[in-house]
Amino acid sequence: MSKQAIGTIAALVLASVIQLQPSIGQLAPIGQSALAIIALAVVLWVTDVLNVGITAILALGLLIIAGVPSGVALGGFAGGPFWILVCVLFFGTAMDKTGLARRISYRILLTFPPTYAGIVFAFMLIGFVLTLGVPSMTVRTAIMVPIAFALVQAVGLPLPGRGASLIVLTSFEMAVLPGCAILTGSLFGPYIIGLFQTAELPLTWLGYAQVLALPTVLWCTFVVVANLVVMRPPPASGMSREVARDELQRLGVMGRAELLTALIVATAIVCWAVQAWHGIPAEAIGMVALAALFATSVLGPSDIGTGIPWALAIFVGGMLSVTTVMNTYEINAWMGSYIVPTVRPFVDNPLLLVVALSIAVGVMRFVDPIGFITIAAFFFALVGFVADRGIPPLVLIGIVLLPVHIFWFNYQNIWLVMTEGISRKTAYTDADRFKLASVFFGVTIVTLWVSVAYWRLIGVL
Repeated sequence: MSKQAIGTIAALVLASVIQLQPSIGQLAPIGQSALAIIALAVVLWVTDVLNVGITAILALGLLIIAGVPSGVALGGFAGGPFWILVCVLFFGTAMDKTGLARRISYRILLTFPPTYAGIVFAFMLIGFVLTLGVPSMTVRTAIMVPIAFALVQAVGLPLPGRGASLIVLTSFEMAVLPGCAILTGSLFGPYIIGLFQTAELPLTWLGYAQVLALPTVLWCTFVVVANLVVMRPPPASGMSREVARDELQRLGVMGRAELLTALIVATAIVCWAVQAWHGIPAEAIGMVALAALFATSVLGPSDIGTGIPWALAIFVGGMLSVTTVMNTYEINAWMGSYIVPTVRPFVDNPLLLVVALSIAVGVMRFVDPIGFITIAAFFFALVGFVADRGIPPLVLIGIVLLPVHIFWFNYQNIWLVMTEGISRKTAYTDADRFKLASVFFGVTIVTLWVSVAYWRLIGVL
């Protein structure tokens, strides 16, 4: 029996068991039905029965059939967070299409020494620079990992091998992790905006950056250093800057489209950063910038349909809707009845709370393939409880968001799946991946401990 068949059966069985229970906690009948449908969708996502976007559409359709009003079930697509996501995905497309992202990447590679340490720190800097203009982790992975794999092949590193594993897996991590530094840096950003709106909590671009930018920089630095220490690849005599120099020559001089893309994206970023001064909604800024990319012919009509991964955008919109459903029918409160007692003994000690929440998030990620439900469940369950004990919502988001990125198994991280496809699963072994995934989890806890001291220093904790 295929994995998809097993997944379908398991999803239907789990949903039926939940639906047929006389009652579940204090959930109303429609809330219980919504829980059953969400559980069905999670199993379908874990087992990859359908495309993630199609599964989201199926779940939303079933929610409407179960009695959830269309305005609630589809509300995620009408809110600002979804449109911020669409706009920033197109930003990434423009930077990729014009060659601007690759030009930036190769320029940075040229400035670092041709050593393992120089290369992986170069990819870290590339990740942070691209995060400003390429908020899609998918696009950043599609840009950075091919460069890393081409570099591995050009210098003749063994495949698989410790050197190839170090460079390719670190490039994957640095394509994804820096996105946590700013609110518009990843797919999770618009989703977090939606969570705060649902909870009726204030959130600004600069406020988010104040809490999470420096911890993210430290996190990535610790990850890179730990990867170097753990892998300890043998010397590679073929390393040089020639690969980056040759690729820059192929790109030629910077053209009109690249310059316009840089100007438009930079202007949007500045407007987001000073939003507290001008008061223009973030989604409106993104929409105007997106229109400018089309008006200047940086993007064309054909890019509307194919320029971004619409299935992924639909999935995120669906998850925003599911979050609204969970809150409307008090599924979050039901989850909180299990989560709060688990962390209650640690809440008065932030260092212990970090460990407890990281482990709990890691466990839940074994059944949540993307991480959105994990973030929502822990945020809504704990935001009021920990706020009463001096832990603000943004600090809670930080503690939950960092360990969400685990990648012990490839189904837990779609950007790892992309990396395996790009490298044709030849750059590293499963053992190499598991080793660096374990290192990542340990470093994440250490980073959060350091972040506790930082948050206390700046007065938010």
